[in-house]
Amino acid sequence: MTMNRLQVWNRNIVYSDLVYKLNPENLNGMIHLDDIVLKSTINTSVSEPKDIIFGLVALELLTNQKAKVSRTRKSIAAFKTRKFVPISSKVTMRRNRLYSHLDFLISVAFPKWTQLKELEKRSLVNSKGSLSLGLSNLTMFPQLTKEYEQLPNDMGITITMNTSNTHNEPELLLLLSEFQMPVII
Repeated sequence: MTMNRLQVWNRNIVYSDLVYKLNPENLNGMIHLDDIVLKSTINTSVSEPKDIIFGLVALELLTNQKAKVSRTRKSIAAFKTRKFVPISSKVTMRRNRLYSHLDFLISVAFPKWTQLKELEKRSLVNSKGSLSLGLSNLTMFPQLTKEYEQLPNDMGITITMNTSNTHNEPELLLLLSEFQMPVII
């Protein structure tokens, strides 16, 4: 099994650095990344369920992994939804694919993101120890440059990085800064 560049960095540098900075009581309780979830949403998918195909294709091009369709659980009249209507698609990446995609995001996609100066913690971190980024402009991804004209204008992608053993927000932000993400601690 070959290891990605960021996976080697995590194992050799980040883990030992976090041990010195956090000084945990148990080494098995160290904070680490569990998975990255990419979710694609299109505003018109409620009225036009066929539009979900654009999200499926975009996620499969970005991750080289088959996307799963998310459906509504029940009908809600206020949102004009029916039961089991497809509303979004998502991909979950773990282990080797997690580190390869995180490496792609940090080294290729984020430098092209014009709104990214520094990620502020109050807008990104939730109480469960995960970081979420909402992207509406998909031109930063080189895989989607040829297909960008065919994609709907109201399509967006949410990137969620889930961690385990997170006790507080500074630990999560410290982990992300160890991966060279521009996070304000």
